[in-house]
Amino acid sequence: MKQLFALLALALLVGCSGTSNAGRSTAAPQALLSDAFIYAQIEAKFASIDSDSALHVALSVNDGVVKMSGKTRSASTIARFISAAKSVSGVKTVDARLQADARLQSAGQLAKDFALASAVKGNIAAQAGINALAVDVVANRGTVVVSGTVHSAPLKSTVVAAAKSTNGVQRLIDEIRVAQ
Repeated sequence: MKQLFALLALALLVGCSGTSNAGRSTAAPQALLSDAFIYAQIEAKFASIDSDSALHVALSVNDGVVKMSGKTRSASTIARFISAAKSVSGVKTVDARLQADARLQSAGQLAKDFALASAVKGNIAAQAGINALAVDVVANRGTVVVSGTVHSAPLKSTVVAAAKSTNGVQRLIDEIRVAQ
């Protein structure tokens, strides 16, 4: 999917650089096109090495200089990502600011957390109505944090009860404040 997106982006860049640039230098569009192609190749290589880690790595390419930051599952994945980036034609240097984190969430876990946070937010909205807009919800592996400011203690109790009663909530951390 990323390769298809990259190819579409390349096609758009080529189409946008048409013949209306007569008399002007085409070095900048060519460099941009080259960087986009390098980016697409590196992203594809990362996805084939460890797709979950690839989701957590920010990547940029500017004039053949590759910068990457974020987290991967292991030090060996970091080494493989660096090697993969260096192997792409046109790469001049690689600046890797990556950290290993064995607890890195998979795409599936991220989706589960998002679904749980959405369910909690929906439950709060059903109980507290428009007041739910003042409440932020973050979920991580069954632990849910509710935060924000509400206008009364009874409303806070309603929000907390709604969050706790949501299917899938294993632990609730209440960081809701009552406005003074």
